[in-house]
Amino acid sequence: MPLRLDSRPVGDILVVQCSGRIVAGADVHSLQMLLGKVLPQHHEIVLHLERVEFMDSSGLGALVRLVSTARANGSDLKLCALPKQIRTTLEVTNLLPMFEIYDSEAEAIVAAYLGPRYSKDKGDEKQLRILCVYDSADVRALLGEVLCRAGYKAVTTGNVHDAQILLKATKARLVVLGANMQSVHGASTKKAMEEIDPAVSLVVLDEGFGGQDPGEAATKLLDTIRSRTAA
Repeated sequence: MPLRLDSRPVGDILVVQCSGRIVAGADVHSLQMLLGKVLPQHHEIVLHLERVEFMDSSGLGALVRLVSTARANGSDLKLCALPKQIRTTLEVTNLLPMFEIYDSEAEAIVAAYLGPRYSKDKGDEKQLRILCVYDSADVRALLGEVLCRAGYKAVTTGNVHDAQILLKATKARLVVLGANMQSVHGASTKKAMEEIDPAVSLVVLDEGFGGQDPGEAATKLLDTIRSRTAA
């Protein structure tokens, strides 16, 4: 089947799910075009290869070029969930050490946040880390910008599963949560977050936050965060 690429941001990291074949022609070209476009914006890319059925020499050559180009420009490309045949190919060609390879998305994402790109940010203990979980990309963009301009370090994501990974990776002290995301499949989001960090604080946004006056909504949110962190 032709290569299908599905991408989603997880905080500052972009996860790209590859499905199908990475072979010479349109498939390799589409992968190169996507990564060439997103690397300057995200810097850290995780390629999820579990659903890749076959990779030919051109496909592997493209990965070699992409990771080399990314690192030359201060970015990085990580691989996860490799099918057995692709791992074997990397071993046979002695290319395995060239790539950062992880068993799962979660491990690759955490590794990216523990790497040198984020170490300087993590060294500033005075800057409160806030994780925002909201299903609208537009609202996430607003929340991230408002919080950063207020002096916080904000990381955003659109679902609770990715939020759990990010909480482990970033050690955020406060989670801002969309009202409709307080439970997932009947399980409490608050409980899930506290299982990762019992000290984490949650701020649940009002229903319809995305339709409120942005100035009033932002002011209320910042006041709530300041009151939670005043101590």
